[in-house]
Amino acid sequence: MNDYKLTDKFKYWLDKQLSKGTASIIKLMMICVLSIVIFVSVVIVLFKLREGFFEAFWDSLATIVNAWMPSSDDGEAGYIVLNTVTAIVGLFFTSILIGVISSGIEAKLDSIRNGNSIVIEKDHTVILGYNLGEHGLLNQLIIATGDKKRCIVIYTDIEKSEIEQDLHNNVDIPKNIEVICRHGDITNINDLRFCSIDKARVVIINALDDNVRIKALLAVSMLKKDYPECKANIIACVTDDEHLLPKNKIRDDNIIMLKTDDIMAKMIAHTATEPGLSIAFKELLNFEGNELYFEHDERFYGKTVFELAIYIDKATLVGVKHNGKVKLNPDRNTIIQEGDEVLLFEEDECTYEVRDIELKRIKDKEFRKSAKEAKGTLFIFGNNVLLETIIKELPSDIKDIVLVQHGEDQPSYSKDLLKRNNVSLFRGDGLKNLAKIASKAGHIVILADRTINEEDSDINNILLLMKLMDLKETNDYPYNVTVELNMENSYNVAMRNNKIDYIVSSNIASLVLAQMSENTELEGVFEELLSNRGNELYSKPLKPFNLSTKKDYSYAALKQIALSYGYTLVGYSHDDQMILNTELEDRITLDPNDRLIVLGRE
Repeated sequence: MNDYKLTDKFKYWLDKQLSKGTASIIKLMMICVLSIVIFVSVVIVLFKLREGFFEAFWDSLATIVNAWMPSSDDGEAGYIVLNTVTAIVGLFFTSILIGVISSGIEAKLDSIRNGNSIVIEKDHTVILGYNLGEHGLLNQLIIATGDKKRCIVIYTDIEKSEIEQDLHNNVDIPKNIEVICRHGDITNINDLRFCSIDKARVVIINALDDNVRIKALLAVSMLKKDYPECKANIIACVTDDEHLLPKNKIRDDNIIMLKTDDIMAKMIAHTATEPGLSIAFKELLNFEGNELYFEHDERFYGKTVFELAIYIDKATLVGVKHNGKVKLNPDRNTIIQEGDEVLLFEEDECTYEVRDIELKRIKDKEFRKSAKEAKGTLFIFGNNVLLETIIKELPSDIKDIVLVQHGEDQPSYSKDLLKRNNVSLFRGDGLKNLAKIASKAGHIVILADRTINEEDSDINNILLLMKLMDLKETNDYPYNVTVELNMENSYNVAMRNNKIDYIVSSNIASLVLAQMSENTELEGVFEELLSNRGNELYSKPLKPFNLSTKKDYSYAALKQIALSYGYTLVGYSHDDQMILNTELEDRITLDPNDRLIVLGRE
């Protein structure tokens, strides 16, 4: 039995029509207006107030459209009354029509302002996710582009106007680069179609949360199945192994997945005992200044690595790619064969020069550790997911590691970690015993507190750092400090010192994502550099190389000396500055505190 009244059915029908939007409302109004005009025209003809239906229809239509009130001279009283009603109805409908059209136009403009229109581009870079105030990734992509024309599409759930204002205030976007902002859900396949991912060059997942990253990655992967011709690489960072996709999925869908926590932990482990090394890592990772390029040149063929390393000016030979495999710091007697590519660290592509430098054959020598380089006790403040990897990746000659509780709600240390022979737990309040810790420390690491807000964690670490540096300067203690920060903005306000290494998680993730977006072949290179297996970057003092501060050396001579010990010279630090790719014939006088930045095995 139908319990609904006719009025209920009409209201339901009317509600459905109105919910369909502006076009449906205008259509409904047109039907109503025409119905009224026809009704009035029929009445006029029936009562013979006008001779023909067409004339009556036209007069009624003109009256309702213009909302024109008839005068006493326009006809009989009945005609005047009917057209007066028609004019009032016309006034009513015209007002509604103007309001509907205005609302529709405003809604469309809001939609355009929010970036809901499709992106008609090709060979563009798509960034899924954006964090206000974090500009490292975009800056790196801009630098990497150089003078080439490129379009970068930012797709995120943040309002388009907010992103554009943030970019306008903080990022210098050159004319050859177009940045398009769009608003939507990066995990929704239908929303992602607006980015023209099928025509994109690369898709970078830049969300903060791992779950969102994975959902966005899977959404892009599913979308690519609708476009078999799409060859775009998908690049994403995740924090741990649990969020890594199966290898067959990664291979089939051109996915590159990087573990940011793993990268962070390894960088902290490397810089903990090598002061200034964080700058060298950033030089390798970023596109500002010197970069890594694969070069092939007929002049390279037939030469040994030793010869080529010395002949190449304004660049550093760091590896050789043979049969598709890259070998870092190859044996000095390796001969460059036809078809091989050389991995150079240079200011820009093809900026190297091949010089004719006289070579002095130097015998291979054994690198001798200086007594002054004996590793002191390492104190680690705080506990987060990086800790175990850091301890695993530390140099083997770190004998004593002391864990200091830092933060009220920090997780407890694992029993397996405390069972290690060289690991002990500091008994007592670390903050109240800073002077005692400082007097015994050789190296100090401050980890981020991931149980609290990122900004609060950064401020706490900066305040602790300032206290430690005050104790160091007051008492002339030798320790260096490595600090983990979360936000790029925190690093911008932190103190600078050649004995402080900052590892900023958002910045490192941006650098790695940018590098992989430009050259996926470098994935294995960075993986080796950030491991304690294979070749690594080191910041070495002068004494083990038997270098004198009483005479000057050409940069070519320093290269040869480093090679004789099995190392590739990348640059050197002098007066708190990192100096890279000096010209071969430049004369250099070294200071006792200078250090060589080298690539090699320990």
